Amino acid sequence: MPKVIRFIQSIGENFAGLRNILVQYGRVTALSGRNGQGKTSIGTLPVWVFFGKDLVGADYMKDKYSPRPSNYKYDRVFASIIFSVDGVEYKFGREIDGKKNNFYINDIPQTATDFNNAVAALFSQDEFIALYFPAYFFGLHWTKQRELLMQNIPSPLNKTVFAGMQKPQADKLAELLKKHTVDDLFAKYKADKPKLDKSYIAAESRTRTMQEQLERLSKATADLTELEAEAAVLKEEIAKEDKIVVDAISINSHYNALKDRLQQLEQQVKASVAAWPALKEETIEDTCKTCKQALQDEAVDAVKADKVRRMEAYKAKHDDLKAKRNEARAALAEAKWIDTEEQRAKVRAIEDKYDVVLVKIREHKEHSRLAAEVKAAEEAEATTLASLREATFILDAIKAFKAKEAELQATQISELFTKLSIRLFKYVKSSDEYEPDFSVQMDGKDYEFLSAGEKIGAGLELTEVLFKQSGLITPVFIDGIGEYTGTIAAYDQIITGRAVPDQELKIEIDGGK
Repeated sequence: MPKVIRFIQSIGENFAGLRNILVQYGRVTALSGRNGQGKTSIGTLPVWVFFGKDLVGADYMKDKYSPRPSNYKYDRVFASIIFSVDGVEYKFGREIDGKKNNFYINDIPQTATDFNNAVAALFSQDEFIALYFPAYFFGLHWTKQRELLMQNIPSPLNKTVFAGMQKPQADKLAELLKKHTVDDLFAKYKADKPKLDKSYIAAESRTRTMQEQLERLSKATADLTELEAEAAVLKEEIAKEDKIVVDAISINSHYNALKDRLQQLEQQVKASVAAWPALKEETIEDTCKTCKQALQDEAVDAVKADKVRRMEAYKAKHDDLKAKRNEARAALAEAKWIDTEEQRAKVRAIEDKYDVVLVKIREHKEHSRLAAEVKAAEEAEATTLASLREATFILDAIKAFKAKEAELQATQISELFTKLSIRLFKYVKSSDEYEPDFSVQMDGKDYEFLSAGEKIGAGLELTEVLFKQSGLITPVFIDGIGEYTGTIAAYDQIITGRAVPDQELKIEIDGGK
């Protein structure tokens, strides 16, 4: 059941130039008179009592709207309204006493907070004023307009949206929506796609680099097993031939040692031969070397015997040296000297072959390694591309879903109107997305370009839809009714303001309370 707000009586004292005004409301309350007589002020009075604002929501403190009289002195500004909510009567009042603001509910003073909470418990500002004075709705931010109009419009069922989409997109999204919301999916894949774009570019670049490196290597013609077997044989040959060189070096080392030994002995024999004449010709002195006295015969004989002994020892040593020299000559004559250069050249030739085979083995392994890396890079590239395509496909599916959902919602809203057309979404080319939006048109013209009468007609139709959407019925104030030539229909009370030249303010009630 709708909540019905009905005005019963309002009072104003020094309110916007109205010294004392009493309005009894009927089914239709018609205000008429020349401009400046207070028709709009009477229409504003309930809004000011409830919210402290004017008809378009301007705060009298912040936006310089004030109901204070400007053409005469006054002691206070006061306004009150008696109204009912579903048959229960209330009296709310607001007062400006100097610089002090006072609030009343059923003539009992209230704090500003308690008063505002009491109003909010009955109806919200945007909802009430948009219904009471339709022009207020068109002054709201488009997000608030959209919210008010769509508050009771359910989102289309997913299956209904899927029915209007291409089957592959619908099937994919239907599976994903079993575990996630559309918004969560969109946030995830919108964040993932730039990363996947970069990853794919990197993967593509790596594949190309690996392929270029692979192309620079000549492909091995021989089998790796055969190359490794050939290398093993050559390695054995090198070891075998190298052993010959090592053995020859050992033999030559022995030869050189014998040669050096013989040279030493030859030198010693020559030295011994050279020393013999001195010993042989040595004179036997018959006087003492120290005192120069003649030696006795026994002493002379002893000197002679010593020379003989020394000569015999010399000969024995000399004979030993010659024997050793002869042995060294015989040993050297039997020893062999081997020329290793030819053998070394043979080893080097085999090593050169071995190195060539090793290079082929390394190239073969490098080719295999790069080939494996190319394959892995191609697989990674393919995997990344698949992920990128899936993310793109899902994002496109979500965009298609939202576009269809927007279309269905717009259709639901549009079906509520007869003359007005509503836009709820707009397509943004830069992001390739449909974003929430709101605009009202009548006969192809935006609201701001409508005439005064057309705006009243648009407001009345909008009010009728808002009544249905909100479940709230309020009086409707139509200011400047003389500009409107269409039919007037409202669910309950109507308050009209008509400009009549040279006429004092007149309040006429039609249809009772």
